[in-house]
Amino acid sequence: MPALRGSERRELSWLAERSRAQRLRTMREFAEEEVVIPDGPFEGRRFQCSRQPYSGLWFDAVDSGRWNRFVATGPTQSGKSLTCFIIPTLYHLFEVGETVICGIPHMDMASDKWREDLRPAIERSRYRNLLPRRGGGSRGGRVDAIRFTNGATLKFMSGGGGDKSRAAFTSRVLVVTETDGMDEASDGSREADKITQLEARTLAYGSRKRIYMECTVSIEQGRTWRELEAGTRSRIVLPCPHCGEHVFLERDELVGWKDAANVVAARGEAAWYCTACGLRWSEEDRRGANARGALLHREQRIDAEGMVTGAGPETDTLGFRWSAINNLFASAGDVGGREWVAGQAIDEENSEKAMRQFVWALPYEPAVTDTAPLMAQTLQRRQGPDGRGVIPKGAVHVTIGADVGKFFLHWLAVAWLGDGSGRVFDYGVVGLHSEELGVERAVQAGLREMRELFEARDWGASQMWIDSGFQKDVVYPFCRESGGKSYRPTKGLGSSQTQNRQRYTRPKTTGAVVRMIGEDFHICRLKGGARTMLVEVDVDAWKTKVHNRLASPGGESGSILLFQADPKDHLALSRHLTAERHRLEFVAGKGDVPRWDRIRQANHWLDCLVLAAAAGSYCGVRVVEAAKREVAAEPAAGSRRAPRAPRSSAQSAYRRH
Repeated sequence: MPALRGSERRELSWLAERSRAQRLRTMREFAEEEVVIPDGPFEGRRFQCSRQPYSGLWFDAVDSGRWNRFVATGPTQSGKSLTCFIIPTLYHLFEVGETVICGIPHMDMASDKWREDLRPAIERSRYRNLLPRRGGGSRGGRVDAIRFTNGATLKFMSGGGGDKSRAAFTSRVLVVTETDGMDEASDGSREADKITQLEARTLAYGSRKRIYMECTVSIEQGRTWRELEAGTRSRIVLPCPHCGEHVFLERDELVGWKDAANVVAARGEAAWYCTACGLRWSEEDRRGANARGALLHREQRIDAEGMVTGAGPETDTLGFRWSAINNLFASAGDVGGREWVAGQAIDEENSEKAMRQFVWALPYEPAVTDTAPLMAQTLQRRQGPDGRGVIPKGAVHVTIGADVGKFFLHWLAVAWLGDGSGRVFDYGVVGLHSEELGVERAVQAGLREMRELFEARDWGASQMWIDSGFQKDVVYPFCRESGGKSYRPTKGLGSSQTQNRQRYTRPKTTGAVVRMIGEDFHICRLKGGARTMLVEVDVDAWKTKVHNRLASPGGESGSILLFQADPKDHLALSRHLTAERHRLEFVAGKGDVPRWDRIRQANHWLDCLVLAAAAGSYCGVRVVEAAKREVAAEPAAGSRRAPRAPRSSAQSAYRRH
């Protein structure tokens, strides 16, 4: 066999090299060997985990293979987007060579994310020759899908638009940025929330899927914080350079800035102190401790020698958070200076929100004058001792609220005890055959079926209040034929009413029209000789009262509990009861005005409970102790903010080692 020439040997060697299966590098190896910082103080320099040691812990956890969902949050300007969004995207596109779905709140953001975040990072790397020369991403303009010359595709999908925009594309990898901006279902959507819909694009890959989510944390009920809490709830512990104990330092451990005379003094005095030995850390101490930090997951412990014990929670989600102590781009003086300035701000509430979210990576705590959103999962387990249909002993009144729709009539019954607490002892739905009978006849038949049901069960209801906003021409005569003193038509007034957004105005006196003035409701005689007494209800006020009572500890005066059942049996009810969220809206000349925003379409049992609670007040139900607590909780005159608890529940959750 003749000897091979030099060119032939080189070609054969090249062929042999390419025929070997290449080893996939870890994400950390890829980051440190391929990624060049596109902007900022380290522009043009290769990425190194040593600059921000938290990133090494993040990549090592991702590379471990223990989880297939990864949720991360940290301070702004600490490298969060590069570490948790850009690098995972580039790794799967170029190292693995596979298609990636990029989830964003709005498609208008796609061009910005591509032009300002992803493309600059690619152009700095050796993968710039894989950029498309034509089609999406090659020039300016709208970006939807970008196909690289290695065959991988970057597909942008948003939380806006129709649900079908997320239904026709599958991938093993989903990377979501600004997660909390996509946590609610689209208006009119019959499907799940937007992130869940995006995750469904990966279902075909089973446990091989890879889902990454990064976001600045918003509130405790936001998707990011919920995912962190339900996942590993990982925390970074640092060895103290003085005592050797591994400690978890948070906002309370940064001291020295509060009593400073000015911002310069605050920067000079601010420092972290060890929770174990109480000694001050210099910036050199802090950097060294972060370089030797360890990542602990929920239920894990670590001793002074660095030995970690405990297997951690059984979950498929890594919940990863770092804080100001781990952000080496900002010194203790920088953070202390920001704290001092925030403390002097005129808008203290907004400054506190910015510090928690952008510096400490903690959820914002709304002022105590806001109603904290209820969680459906919590309500499912909020139960009394009695079963369905059982009126508890000691009940003094029974009231029923009903909400009329086109195809369904929802109702809910509450028994009220002497201390003002309530028990939802039954609720249900009556189907309306509107397509066969027509809407008016179907509603009339449904109301009569509901009345027969109540009479058969002989609950002895004192009041049955029915929403007349949808079909008043049917509800009015039904209430008259049923006995106008117990069956009453109602009209809800408030910000959340889709039929009529007129705000409730409390009448000052009674007379020929206004016959009775109650607690955030009044009864008036309709004009035109209809012989009907209509109840007008301030639904904004009563939704606040109902949510407060659903949040009160069970057994306390004024609390509301559900009947005893398997929690999953209350799933639909709990979702109705949490379908609206309270906020304060500033109105010129009026100040902060309460407003209820609908976050889910199905809220009918919430409306029923509101009517039943208002009817209870009509019957004489009073919550004296709860009223005193509400007054005590209001901010003092002239104060900007009510006093805070020493530490939030969110911060305490991360305190537990």
